[in-house]
Amino acid sequence: MIGSHRHIVFMGILALLGSFQLSAATVNPEKALSDKSNLNAYIEILTDSSYSIHIKDALSAPEIHWEAYDGQKLKPDHIYWAKLTFENNLPRVMSYFLYVGKNDYIDAFYVSNNEVIHHSKSGYLYTSSEKEIEVGSYYIPMMLSAKSKIDVYIRIEEGIHNSPEFKLQLYSGNNWANHMFGHYAVDITFQIFLWLMIFYSIFQYGASNIREYLFYSIYLFTVSLIFLYFTGMLREFILKSIPQLTIYFIPMPLVTFSGYWLLVISLLDLKKKLPTIERNIRNILIVNSIVIVLCVVSLFFIQNFESTTIVIQIITAGNFAYVLWFLYQISQAKHAMAKYYIGGTTLVVLLGIFELLTWDPENSTAEIMQLGFVVEIIIFSIGLNKKKKIIEGEKKKALDRQINQLKLNESLAQWQKEELEKIIDNRTQKIKSKNKDLKRAIAKANEAARVKSDFLSVMSHEIRTPMNAVIGIVHLLLSENPKKSQMDNLKTLKFSAENLLVLINDILDYSKVESGNIKLEHIPFDLRELTKSIGSTYETHAAENGIQFNILIDQNIPSTLKSDPARLTQILNNLISNAIKFTPKGEVKLLINMIKKTGSKVKVEFLVQDTGIGISKEKQELIFESFTQAHANTTRKYGGTGLGLAITKKLIALFDSYIVVESKPGEGSKFSFTMLLEEATGGIYSMEEDQSEKILSIKNRNVLIVDDNTINLMMAKKFVNKWGMNCETVESGKLALNAIFNDNYDLILMDLQMPEMDGYEVTETIRSLDSPDINNIPIIAVSADTFDNVQDKILEAGMNDFLSKPFNPNELLNLVHKYCASPITRS
Repeated sequence: MIGSHRHIVFMGILALLGSFQLSAATVNPEKALSDKSNLNAYIEILTDSSYSIHIKDALSAPEIHWEAYDGQKLKPDHIYWAKLTFENNLPRVMSYFLYVGKNDYIDAFYVSNNEVIHHSKSGYLYTSSEKEIEVGSYYIPMMLSAKSKIDVYIRIEEGIHNSPEFKLQLYSGNNWANHMFGHYAVDITFQIFLWLMIFYSIFQYGASNIREYLFYSIYLFTVSLIFLYFTGMLREFILKSIPQLTIYFIPMPLVTFSGYWLLVISLLDLKKKLPTIERNIRNILIVNSIVIVLCVVSLFFIQNFESTTIVIQIITAGNFAYVLWFLYQISQAKHAMAKYYIGGTTLVVLLGIFELLTWDPENSTAEIMQLGFVVEIIIFSIGLNKKKKIIEGEKKKALDRQINQLKLNESLAQWQKEELEKIIDNRTQKIKSKNKDLKRAIAKANEAARVKSDFLSVMSHEIRTPMNAVIGIVHLLLSENPKKSQMDNLKTLKFSAENLLVLINDILDYSKVESGNIKLEHIPFDLRELTKSIGSTYETHAAENGIQFNILIDQNIPSTLKSDPARLTQILNNLISNAIKFTPKGEVKLLINMIKKTGSKVKVEFLVQDTGIGISKEKQELIFESFTQAHANTTRKYGGTGLGLAITKKLIALFDSYIVVESKPGEGSKFSFTMLLEEATGGIYSMEEDQSEKILSIKNRNVLIVDDNTINLMMAKKFVNKWGMNCETVESGKLALNAIFNDNYDLILMDLQMPEMDGYEVTETIRSLDSPDINNIPIIAVSADTFDNVQDKILEAGMNDFLSKPFNPNELLNLVHKYCASPITRS
């Protein structure tokens, strides 16, 4: 609307002005209105190819050359000026609106007495805040006082459209208002209609979840946008503050076609019924999308309006052509929705083709298309409602089928239930009978397992107890500096006893592995110290067999690692002893290589290689079976139970690894496996301290040894007396309770299995006494049983530690030192 405060001032100034004559013909506004004539015949124009002429130059510069306008087409790369004079002969103030033409920038200068008294702006690219007339982008106001004359200088310039024009047309206030109302009334009504249909479609989609309504609302939205652009409402009402963005809506025809194709694909179920056409349409959608993006990018960087318009027209014509072809194809197909699609699209296509052929993006408002779209929208809406009914009918039929099927299933299920009940009754009787048999079988199996466990426990105890005496006495004799002739016999006896102990341990370990009772530790250890101990054990044994034994360790392996060193030692001992046993000449090597290191994780390969008798390919799996060797004569010649490798394979599996064998008869063997170890950051706790320091720290300490076996008592007493300790021995639990009240003890070695009162009962009794001096005495359980079997019971009874029979004297010394050590004083 006209800014009221500016026009009051403007009208007042004009009322004070006299009439001034220009060289151009003078326009009588009332006569021009009655004739409805174009005012171009009254103007003189000035061409500014240098873009440098200002209003002051136009008014007074002598070199300025004005010429009459003969209606010639104006050049796109020039600025043009026009001047004409208006004379009001009426005795009252008159208000008019002058239509200049569709130009990007329009500047009107009102001149009196060769002085600019007012400046008004209009045009495509001026913002609404800069214009005096916000609605109607190409009009300038004309207000003439009574009996007055005014000169008007009009400057036009193009920014993007490149088509300057003068089409001066004068309107009275009433005529202009009626013209604008008629122009926008239809457009606004059409937009209201579109948005009502958009909201209706969205509502229908939300209520029915029929996707055609969603695509229909998208299509209607694109139609709304294209008409907002064509009618100028987008620029004048929505983008009025940023009109330069309106140019980017030039590709709107392709956007509308994209929305149209999405609707068509869904409405006509093309993916199912016409898949080839559906693929073609999707290719069209891709082409439309690419062209839209390229056009927007081109307008942003190049701003070539005319070239972009041509491209849009060509692609739009291609879409129209495909629509015509598709109309023919769908008319030949038997499709329930075909008549609605054909009826809705035909009129729009015909009007669209006419609009496309006559389309001028600077002048066209596509008004004739609005009628076509109204018809299309109405027919499409009817078609969508029809499809909704079809879909709902199909859903109802599907639901009826499901209900009937459920009823049939229910009848069938009832019959099946009755038959099944009969079968179940019959089966139940059989199952009950089988359950009884199964319970008896389970009871027998449990009894067998218990008998096996009891047998192994009893055998372990019964064998380990005399073995304890044998090994212990051998150690005592070896520590008393025997004669050389006796030394050889004692070493033979020690070796035989230890081999027998290995056999016992193999049988027990195999039983524990089979039952899953072995749990791995995760403690720090020194790999080099571990292998050093292994080396000292097997170097002499290998030398006695006339072969060499060597250990080679990769220097890149960290010295301190975390894992289960005891089980790793057991695995290596089994492999090395096995290699030495079956290697009559040559050498045995233990190679330890680092495969890779990731963070704190170290992957290490252990390889035991020998030059022994070797193993044939077909026997390599057999050697890992329990109580089995590669050949029967191997057992006769080399001895052994065949348990070592079976246990080794199962222990390696506990480390999530596996053993690999490479061997040929007569060429030796390679046994290898890998382990993922963790690098340890702290120190290593070790009991391997200097023995003399340990003995010195336990000297004169009091120890009570409780055991019903006199040989075990005698042997243990000799060890502790040899270390300078005071020792008392008793042969029963009752005597042990009497002894603790008669003397002060620093440690008790308690046998677990004794008649009348076993070690558990004695310990529980001691722990229940009120005297702190008695109930806090450290108690070490000594048993021929394994720690895994008695761990829970000894902890529950209150014992402090465990020593397995037969024990190595160093093991006993380490435990005694642990609980009896006192600070060492040196003179």
